[in-house]
Amino acid sequence: MKKVVHINLGGKEFTINNDAYSVLENYLITIENHFSKSQGFEGILYDIEVRMGELFEEDNKHGNIIDMSKLDRVMNTMGRPEDFTDDDDEPVRSRKRSSGIKTGKKLFRDNENKVIGGVAAGLSSYFGINDPIFIRLFFVLLFLMGGSGFIAYLIMMIAIPKAETSSDYLAMKGEEINIDNIAKTVQESIIDIKDKFDDFSKGF
Repeated sequence: MKKVVHINLGGKEFTINNDAYSVLENYLITIENHFSKSQGFEGILYDIEVRMGELFEEDNKHGNIIDMSKLDRVMNTMGRPEDFTDDDDEPVRSRKRSSGIKTGKKLFRDNENKVIGGVAAGLSSYFGINDPIFIRLFFVLLFLMGGSGFIAYLIMMIAIPKAETSSDYLAMKGEEINIDNIAKTVQESIIDIKDKFDDFSKGF
């Protein structure tokens, strides 16, 4: 008989046995210490917890209680502390991921690069198109040919979920969802927001 503990991970409740809880606690503390001085520290930790929670939920075939075997599978997927990139002195901007074409695995609306609802930007990521302007022009063409472009866009905006976490953005681009990539995505998002704010400020 093993003692179990109830925990909250990324806003979701889980039951974990005592042995696995101790390992998970140390794992999360190590992650916290590693990113404590990073930009977007809280966002990184939250998105990591959310992704771990998703992986625990997906692993239903091994039971509902988190044990060491289930925890090991999740940690192997997310990355071990010794695998983390130790490049705090390297500017995040220089670590931008390759702009080469890569087809996405999941379809989301890209809220960060949206003009209206993020549908065109999301579709361009999913199909591996570098510039969403081609998708936008396609919708405009459909609209000019009879208004069907507006209807199609509206339906997609309702049906396609919005990317909210760094895991969503990585899945949209077809990239591996691990701790390193989650951290880079959060940091890049912060830089992009700062750049947009600076550009907006220069307009005045």
